[in-house]
Amino acid sequence: MWIDTHCHPFSDSLRAEESEAFVRARATGVSKFIVVGYDPSANLDVLRLVEQEPDAWGTVGIHPCEADVMTGEALTLLREQAAHSRIVALGEMGLDYYHKDTTSEQQELAFRQQIQLANELDLPCIVHSREAAEDTLRILLEEKAKRAIFHCYSYDADFGCKVWDAGYFTSFSGVLTYPNAKPIQEAARVAPADLILTETDCPWLAPQSVRGKRNEMAYVKEVAEKLAELRGISPEILAQQVMRNAAGLFGF
Repeated sequence: MWIDTHCHPFSDSLRAEESEAFVRARATGVSKFIVVGYDPSANLDVLRLVEQEPDAWGTVGIHPCEADVMTGEALTLLREQAAHSRIVALGEMGLDYYHKDTTSEQQELAFRQQIQLANELDLPCIVHSREAAEDTLRILLEEKAKRAIFHCYSYDADFGCKVWDAGYFTSFSGVLTYPNAKPIQEAARVAPADLILTETDCPWLAPQSVRGKRNEMAYVKEVAEKLAELRGISPEILAQQVMRNAAGLFGF
């Protein structure tokens, strides 16, 4: 019934229970997973997991906070890794003006290079955007990104309208369940039905019922149920819509 379109089960706090986390998620009705890379090491973990888990697909990419590793050699490796039959997107890529690990110039260059590669390979872009809304969208439009997902959407409905007008997706995480997330909740309420996705971003951003604890893929159910409530539809209808959206976007 459910799909987690953005998870990192190989990250340090979850790695020891990686297989068990998949089992627990399946027990709650999660039937598909998109495991997302963000640096050279994580990308290797993604490739390992998509070989290991029959209901997992993957992405490879360089996170903006890791943009200083984006050399010509790294870009060539991404191109090679993206040829794997179960790699369905590039990313996560984007801009992060909150953290100061890399410069804005490094981030923009790595972002543009990955968008260009995604267009070349006809793959969607998994986009990380933190405190960088307008610049993120501007670069996507300048590079003519064919398909993009604003993962862990954290902006308001007004900006969301610009994202949706461009034909890009907004993916909602556990943040949607927080009582103080009113702008995000309004965006989730009015988003076009064919441009919404659900995710956990585990092991981070656990939903309200387990807030402050380690997140995992099983909790995407709570995100989806909150999204259904906000939109005034049943969880079953929401699950069917999100699964259709993901299948059309990722091609599985």
